[in-house]
Amino acid sequence: MESINSKWGSEESETIDVINEINYSGKVLNLAAGDGRFNNLLLDYASEVIAVDNDINELKILESICPEHLRSKLSLSIIDITKTLPYKESTFDGIFCTGTLHGFDTETIKKIMLELNRVLKKDGKIVIDFATDVERVKENGDLIIYDGEGLYTTNEALELFKTFNTLFNFNIKYGKCHEPNLFLNDEKYDFKCNFLLLYGTKK
Repeated sequence: MESINSKWGSEESETIDVINEINYSGKVLNLAAGDGRFNNLLLDYASEVIAVDNDINELKILESICPEHLRSKLSLSIIDITKTLPYKESTFDGIFCTGTLHGFDTETIKKIMLELNRVLKKDGKIVIDFATDVERVKENGDLIIYDGEGLYTTNEALELFKTFNTLFNFNIKYGKCHEPNLFLNDEKYDFKCNFLLLYGTKK
């Protein structure tokens, strides 16, 4: 599968390796799917992928880069992931979420994780990519900081996800990311972070 580059950066090899290792199957929820990073790889494994995001324009891009032979397995939905998810308990065989949760405060993350636990089947597979130590630097040296984002250190993120050990059996891998040519509102910036890859199953 050809790697996808997006406005959020490239598909990190560490995350690709984890998706291949966890070997998704069945019905998979791609949470805050954005413009399609990793989605085609998920479709290779799953029998169905529901890609959700709060931005229809992002989902249209995701759909446009989906190969024709995988289109029948793809569904799209506009959803605010900070609200109750519109799915019954134990709907999904797998959940995938990358580049998103670090943007929320701890209470919102806890709410989202409880919802993921609710809609994931027992022993269902889950992968979460969580950015830490984030730096977004404009060409003039100013930092870009989004309203309400957590700006977690790696240790803070590890402590946060320990609170979900009663819900999920998580393995953890570590990675680094540097994307020097990203854009926000047509303004170029340099993005650096560390990240945690949390992957495993629902208890």
